[in-house]
Amino acid sequence: MRPETDPYYKAQLKAVELEYMLDSPTVTNMPNRSIEVSNDDPKPLPDIMSFGQCMDYATNPANELEEIIEGCLHEGCKMIISGSSKAGKTWSLINLAIAASNGMPWLGMPVKQSKVLYLDFELKKYFGTDRIKRVAKAMFKGEIKPNHHLDYWPLRGHRAELLDLLTKIRAEKREYDLIILDPYYKLATGIDENDAKAVGEIVNLIEDFSEETGAAIVFAHHFSKGNKSETDHIDRASGSGVFARDPDAILTLTSHEEEEHLVLETTSRNCPFSPPKVLEFSADTFPLFQHKPDLEAKFRKPGQPSTIQKKINEALSEKFLELLKDKPIVGRERAIALLKEQTNNRIDKHIFAKILSEIKDKVDIEKGGHGNQTTYSLRLNLKGE
Repeated sequence: MRPETDPYYKAQLKAVELEYMLDSPTVTNMPNRSIEVSNDDPKPLPDIMSFGQCMDYATNPANELEEIIEGCLHEGCKMIISGSSKAGKTWSLINLAIAASNGMPWLGMPVKQSKVLYLDFELKKYFGTDRIKRVAKAMFKGEIKPNHHLDYWPLRGHRAELLDLLTKIRAEKREYDLIILDPYYKLATGIDENDAKAVGEIVNLIEDFSEETGAAIVFAHHFSKGNKSETDHIDRASGSGVFARDPDAILTLTSHEEEEHLVLETTSRNCPFSPPKVLEFSADTFPLFQHKPDLEAKFRKPGQPSTIQKKINEALSEKFLELLKDKPIVGRERAIALLKEQTNNRIDKHIFAKILSEIKDKVDIEKGGHGNQTTYSLRLNLKGE
């Protein structure tokens, strides 16, 4: 490891002010801050290797990097997990921390038992520790077992640079196989996440952090806005394309067409292709994710209502047909008001339009009635049903 006095290391880490904001969940609205990195790079370049040296190095078992997450992440490498807001990214990372520290599977993937450090920049200490407790209890069926392979570092509200964190880790003589940074945006406060150069410097600092500790690094980031099911999964993370190019492994959590299910996609530059997996993250499985190998990975399409919303719309359609059995309803606003009154549901003109589309073959719609309003009536052949 390089000492704290290493000029390269100090120059790189001092290049960015790593302030940790308490409130804002994004960095896109923050003032742009440029990063200045010296061109005088004192870090020595590695030697050029001959073909024979390549063969010797690759065949020496001492140089082989072990897999932390099978088929996904090796020791000393970086992985990003991204997803939409409330997709369960933090819960999944806490699941990973406890799974890795116990050598248990995570999201359907075998995991090597590892010494884990979880750096939490987002949650208050109580909520972070409470989540760890809840996940541990769920994993071990209510019994919390002693765990000497997991450390938790609550850092919300602390303005600490990576150098400060590394200094403390060294001072306490701690060694880790896996370090989790949650979330990424707390490391990039004030940086325009669409600026490839700025983001590149941040990920380079994370790379240095990995080299100095020898640990694999996992960090979370959010999707850009809008439905991302039709975007290549490595490009769904918000901001610069650096997010799709720099990490050694990329995991994405995207909404499945089935309510309370997610599609997990994995890309690793060092591992063979892994097909998408379907995970259930629901009231029945919370706070754990359950691998559903029998479900096909089908994304929810843009504008496609959720399964729950479909059922609600079907019930509203049936209720509207019941109302029309008594007598026609004049006026769209009147129709919406009656449905609200009868079902205690939030209904606007857009939902009402979807209800009508569900039952268009059962309802006559006549415009130009009283006050030039639309009249809705049940078709004659259905009134006796």
